[in-house]
Amino acid sequence: MISKIIIGTGRFIFFIVMVIVAVGIGAYAAFLAYQTIFNIPNVNVPSVLNKDINTARQILQNTGLKMTIIDEPFVSGGDSLFVISQNPSPGTEVKKSRTVEVEVRETRASNQAPNLIGKTISEAENILSEMGYNIGNIAYSMHHQLPEGRIIAQNPNPGENIQGNGAISILVSKGLY
Repeated sequence: MISKIIIGTGRFIFFIVMVIVAVGIGAYAAFLAYQTIFNIPNVNVPSVLNKDINTARQILQNTGLKMTIIDEPFVSGGDSLFVISQNPSPGTEVKKSRTVEVEVRETRASNQAPNLIGKTISEAENILSEMGYNIGNIAYSMHHQLPEGRIIAQNPNPGENIQGNGAISILVSKGLY
């Protein structure tokens, strides 16, 4: 009788040890999965302004980022497309695998105003400095949709030629009304 109790107790202890080992292995596997899925490194967004679309896509892929084209113009066959604006702006730190939105045109943006609407003043300064331009006059106004610090309008408008001193004047939101 005592030998049956010892054998039964031994099996129970073996069962408990096996359950603890299985839970430990499961916890370790969950930890590894968490590290793989949620521990995504940060990267700095490279500038792809004035680059042709294929070069821009390659630069972003080499950095671990994806690219999507917004506001793609109708293109006649064989013409190259060049990036005239990007979001997030160059130098911004983002998680790897994030998508960078680019706006493209058939000609280089060397004399075309990029789209600054919806961006902050510092983002606009970064974009313009990459292109060799700067911010001109800054005016402020309340806005019905854009929060404080976001650009409401610009002159010249996106895609228009930049004249004179290469400055783009902006209207910035003072907040919602």
